[in-house]
Amino acid sequence: MIRNRSFLFGLGSGIVVGALILQLALIGQGQAGVNNTEDPSSLTREQLEEAADELQLKVYDAATEVMTEEEWTDLKASENSSQSTGNAASEPEVSEPQQPAAPDNKEPTEPEQASEPASEPISYRVINGATLTDVADHLSALHVIEDREAFLKEATKQKINKKIQVGTFQFTEAESIDSVIQKLIAEP
Repeated sequence: MIRNRSFLFGLGSGIVVGALILQLALIGQGQAGVNNTEDPSSLTREQLEEAADELQLKVYDAATEVMTEEEWTDLKASENSSQSTGNAASEPEVSEPQQPAAPDNKEPTEPEQASEPASEPISYRVINGATLTDVADHLSALHVIEDREAFLKEATKQKINKKIQVGTFQFTEAESIDSVIQKLIAEP
């Protein structure tokens, strides 16, 4: 028995320490599991409004019709269109439509490209760990590149898989593949 004395002393100490740690864990779980909020049905309207104000929310009566921003804009648009059609019906215009002048020359004319608005730059952010396929998918979705497969083929041919820089890049719609690749491997 004396030979096993240190073993038994260690075993007993371990059991006591384990029980204490278990009790502390159970106490900690018990306090974390306690819900300090009251049942919302037992709150008065004032208490409910105060709690909503703390959370930056609004309280409405059940009978109040509440709309989202989209529903509100749709309602306003339909009201405006109904008013404009009502005004047009009540006040008819008397002016005659003017006939367009016939073109002097018989050559087909091309539309002026200066009349088109300049396409706005498209901003795209490459995050750390993005693969070439991820970048191609996003650029295709943003209409920066027209052909995803051609982009992947050219990018793989130029071996830019490890050269793509992390950062925000500015592109235009339907930009050339070479231009996109050069921007992706350059510092943003």
